Amino acid sequence: MELLEKYLQAVKFWLPSSQQEDIIAELRDDIRSQVEERESELGRSLKEDEWESLLKQRGRPLLVAEKYLPQRSLIGPILFPAYWFVLKIALLCYLLPWVGVWIGLLLFSPEYRAHHLGLAVFKDLGVLWMNSWFPFTVVTAVFAVLERAKDKNWLTTDWSPRKLPAVRDAQRISRTASGIELVANTIFGIWWLKILWTQTLFESDGIKITLAPAWHKFFWPFFAVLLVNTALSTFNFIRPYWTRQRRAMRALSNLLTAVTLFFVAREFTPLMVKAPAIVGDRVATLSWAVTFGLTLSFAIGAIICLALSAVDTWRAAKIQQGPPQLSQGVAI
Repeated sequence: MELLEKYLQAVKFWLPSSQQEDIIAELRDDIRSQVEERESELGRSLKEDEWESLLKQRGRPLLVAEKYLPQRSLIGPILFPAYWFVLKIALLCYLLPWVGVWIGLLLFSPEYRAHHLGLAVFKDLGVLWMNSWFPFTVVTAVFAVLERAKDKNWLTTDWSPRKLPAVRDAQRISRTASGIELVANTIFGIWWLKILWTQTLFESDGIKITLAPAWHKFFWPFFAVLLVNTALSTFNFIRPYWTRQRRAMRALSNLLTAVTLFFVAREFTPLMVKAPAIVGDRVATLSWAVTFGLTLSFAIGAIICLALSAVDTWRAAKIQQGPPQLSQGVAI
């Protein structure tokens, strides 16, 4: 029954990941037993309206999940799953870029590395620690206020299982996302390969920024990355379903991209800037700024692609043959 699967999917979102499958299996069996008893009394299968009434008696998915959650004090069990979800997103979007920039600078900037190794590294770690406290404090304070001001009446009235998110196949790929990815990869790839071939990064109003001849050796690695990514996006668009082999190919593609970006960042040759209208040391300053910015961008890109490769490898290992699994969707 689709209504039951939608309900279980909504409950599953709020459960600890290590207990989701066991709790959902127990809840499914319990609901089916109740349905069988009701159908035995009526001598027929339940209609959709009767399914809806039965699930409404169970309660909102958030309140059902609350029964299986450990008790907390500062953030109560009703709001804690939402608090934990928002906190992870905040840390990921706020702290991770700081860590990526710091690692990139240490790996690929000799000048930065010379002043931030040894005892100075503890100062950097202190800054990162303080930056991690900012999103944690803000999110915790907001949810602590909500915990003490919330009105639970809205959780128990005026809701319907019909309004829950539709059950989705966790392994299905969005054709829209694949199409956008295919177009973006193609446009960006051709633009970047053109720059590598012509060695002209920017030219306007008398200012010309060019790459050194040493950049030619990176043309073919980037070309290979473009071919692999384009082929995978095309295949995902035609057959939009993740398999273990396709996840592995995605992991390999990200790993290839990470290795290419790593070598680009490590062997980055300073850019050549020609700007007759700019006098004095400003040309050298402009050249350093653009070179440093691109080097750091490639370094951070390498770290991100390496992380994505690890995630895709983990997802490939988790894919199981059989009926689609429930995917998580926010619903209360």
